[in-house]
Amino acid sequence: MINPIAIFVPNLLTWNGKKPIIGGLEKYVLALAELLTSMNYFVSFHQNAYKDFKTTYLNWPIYGYKADPHHLQATTTRMEKSITGRVLYSSIAQQVYYRPGSICISHGVWWELPSSTPSSARKFYETLVASALNQANLIVSCDYNFLNVSRAIYPNLADKKIRVIPNFVDSQQFSPRKKDHIKHLRILYPRRISPERGFSILINVITPLLAEYDNIEFQFAIDTNFPENLKHFQAWHENEVNKERILLCHPDFQSMPKVYDAADIVVIPSLYSEGTSFSCLEAMAMGKAIIATNVGGLTNLIIDGYNGLLIHPSQESLFQALRFLINNHPTRSYLGANALATSQAFGRDIWEARWSECIKKFYPNS
Repeated sequence: MINPIAIFVPNLLTWNGKKPIIGGLEKYVLALAELLTSMNYFVSFHQNAYKDFKTTYLNWPIYGYKADPHHLQATTTRMEKSITGRVLYSSIAQQVYYRPGSICISHGVWWELPSSTPSSARKFYETLVASALNQANLIVSCDYNFLNVSRAIYPNLADKKIRVIPNFVDSQQFSPRKKDHIKHLRILYPRRISPERGFSILINVITPLLAEYDNIEFQFAIDTNFPENLKHFQAWHENEVNKERILLCHPDFQSMPKVYDAADIVVIPSLYSEGTSFSCLEAMAMGKAIIATNVGGLTNLIIDGYNGLLIHPSQESLFQALRFLINNHPTRSYLGANALATSQAFGRDIWEARWSECIKKFYPNS
């Protein structure tokens, strides 16, 4: 077999191997697999599973390894023993061992969660981050936040090992179009309903905003990866007075342009663990007015007052920013136009060119 590369990924498919996972990391590795395949590499994916399986997805072989959710490192150790040759590690939050000459990927600073103590945060970077810096030849980071944090802790290693390749947006798929007339001004949340994505602060501002403005509606475009989160959403939605103006959809990757197209304002209210968000980039490329928090890689994308509003990650800041944009159509248009222009610096062709250089250097064709 010529030029095989095994990509280790937490889950490209669900644990039973039946359905694709919809998320940023999964979008990232699929794009990377497309690039590698175009460069004549044979790609396979290796992931966690309820029991061992082998299947195919989009013509790539997917191998599932029986895993204990509480002891995932044992599974990655088994993957390592099962695979010979080159491995590309999709997340440094997954590994403590890397093969010589390998590339691994960081998708943001994930140990900044509010419940972290200094000692627990230190444990994360002294095990997972240090392992990657010491063993891998290259860490590709999607944002400068990870680089700067790592540089402050491991200055020499960080500068030698980490290179930033921001996430991308495909302008052929995401671009402005003539918006269909919708009765209400629509505010879109195109995110996972999980703690790090800011779902909790958003739902707390929806009730007063719907009461204050009868011309607005909210749409949640969310995945179905975590049924327990959907139950939480449905319980909240059922008790809302104006629930008819709170919409829900479960789009796949291909359906998202239509979802953005119907929106007037897009909110990216992350609280922690955020890179250069695909959702933010896609909204920018669609020319939408964006409200994003000053968390992680979002600060690499949004310049406050120019191509979006960059706010403190709090309920009050989000409430005031939404009121401001609801009341100011000219500002929405100004921010959206500049967001579109900014998105051109994050084209998929640029991302592919940067990644191609790394692949040719560290995984040369045989």
